[in-house]
Amino acid sequence: MLTQVAGVRAPRGVRVKPLAGAIALLAGAWALPQVVLAVEPGNVTVGPVNITPTVEAETRYIDNLYRTRSSELSTWSTQVAPEIQAWVQSGPSLYSLSYELTDYRYFSRHQEDFTDHKVNLDIDHQFTSRHKVAVVGEYLAGHEESGTGLSEGVAGLLDEPVEFDRTRAGIEYTYGNRDSSGRLVLAARALDLEYGNYREQTRYFDRAQRDFASTFFMKVAPRTDLLAEVRYIDNEYDRVNPLSPGGSLDSEEFNYFLGVEWQATASTSGNVRLGGYDRSYDSRGRQDDDGFNWELGLTYWPRTYSRVDMGARRYSAETNGLGDFINTREYTVDWNHDWSGRSSTYVSAASLQEEYSGASRDDDFINLELGYTYAARRWLDLGFGYRLEDRDSNLRRFDYTRNAYFLELELSL
Repeated sequence: MLTQVAGVRAPRGVRVKPLAGAIALLAGAWALPQVVLAVEPGNVTVGPVNITPTVEAETRYIDNLYRTRSSELSTWSTQVAPEIQAWVQSGPSLYSLSYELTDYRYFSRHQEDFTDHKVNLDIDHQFTSRHKVAVVGEYLAGHEESGTGLSEGVAGLLDEPVEFDRTRAGIEYTYGNRDSSGRLVLAARALDLEYGNYREQTRYFDRAQRDFASTFFMKVAPRTDLLAEVRYIDNEYDRVNPLSPGGSLDSEEFNYFLGVEWQATASTSGNVRLGGYDRSYDSRGRQDDDGFNWELGLTYWPRTYSRVDMGARRYSAETNGLGDFINTREYTVDWNHDWSGRSSTYVSAASLQEEYSGASRDDDFINLELGYTYAARRWLDLGFGYRLEDRDSNLRRFDYTRNAYFLELELSL
């Protein structure tokens, strides 16, 4: 997903302006959702606390469970995700705590069944119109989907999914607001990742990541800001694989940007960041890297009921086994259209070009999703859709195509 603004996860049915801050800019993979689904759930109120339970369910047919080039295994599967969220809104400030369980069942391969548990804490506290703090935290006891992450190319040989525990926390302070002549955003984030099984292999990928970012905005027109931004990312791995010729994967990376953010009209907004990156390793066996860096985002509302988001960026991803890191270029297009008060459609497309620095692997990846949603009731959404994944690699064992057809629903009070 393209880097997006992040902040407090809006309770379902509550619309909260997202924070145009740097927590998500530290790493696009942790961008929190901005879109509120059509369901408008009821809440149970206990004093000042609102409690919002919801359930999302999906059944789908998958033609390539393990994401393999040959000997594809097809299966029907279900995914059920109940969530309960407790939240308090006090003026412009919002405080939220949620728990979500996601249960995966595969009819043709029960050893792939798994249940994820996730807890989120989100605080968006506005002291004054010029001083604001956002705090986000997440604990996830989860798993990697078959054929992704550390199981790429070998998922069919495993007896169970790769499990992990991940803890993330971030804080962001904003001085000023969008009407100020100047605005400063400071952010910090911590991530700790530990794998739970296949420890002979996965223990070498346990790591701690610490990120920091500072962004200064200067208003040059009523709807336009220039910006200067610096980000720092530090990764420390718990262990060094003695069989790895490159040695430790510990690294640090600086990103520098100059750019502009604008909202030219009520229907158009966007941002452009151009700069460079400089990545270095503790081990002399790893290859340091630097180069041009860029991020672009555009939102266009051709109608009040239709929205198009386009984005592009370059970023560094941690390796999942080969090379030093994955130099990634990503391009995305999303279109959401409300055809009536009840019917809506969406199209989401992404193209990724991945170069494995320090290894002879280059991948081209395409992801496409088409969906239709029908708001049957205030508390019930029904939908169906199609997903495509296609990877073309110069190492042919990583090639695959995967099609999925799904039916889904969301329930609330």
